[in-house]
Amino acid sequence: MTAYVHINLRIKDPARQAALAPRFQAALHAAGGRILHFGPVVERLEGDVTPLPMAGIFEFATLADALAFYRSPEYAPIKVERDAAQEARMFVVDAG
Repeated sequence: MTAYVHINLRIKDPARQAALAPRFQAALHAAGGRILHFGPVVERLEGDVTPLPMAGIFEFATLADALAFYRSPEYAPIKVERDAAQEARMFVVDAG
């Protein structure tokens, strides 16, 4: 069943973020993922946690594919570098 990786982030270093974006997209696509949405958060509708300014949803065919992407050697160096470029919250949802 389909799985979705959700990310909520604040860009800390726009130049580093711009350099990481194509590498992230290449790793995502190589793992069979696709970007469903990436853009600004418009408004918090419910809850006590204020969202970070940007949000994205990435789709994978299965939960195993999503986790394989996150744990992949292609994504590992991007995760390390991402900390300097952005503050992020990321989680996976299994639609099955």
